[in-house]
Amino acid sequence: MTINMICIYFLLRGEVNVVGSYVLKVLSYGLIIGFQHYNYNANKAFFYFRNAGYGIDKLYLYALTCDALAYGVLLSLLKLFKYWVSVF
Repeated sequence: MTINMICIYFLLRGEVNVVGSYVLKVLSYGLIIGFQHYNYNANKAFFYFRNAGYGIDKLYLYALTCDALAYGVLLSLLKLFKYWVSVF
């Protein structure tokens, strides 16, 4: 959520466009995955999910996909709000 708010802040200030904000999101995803890979041993981390039958790759894929979709919805609502403010 922190990266979402930072991207929206820069988007509102006009420093990046929508495509640029998604590029920042993809870079943040890379940092998250790199940090996890660098600091934690894959055999010791997330053993609760592995015991339940979920793979680490799928866990990251689902979480980051949900985050990207939530960010898209948030951007859509923001654009709609800005449009309605300009109309009234």
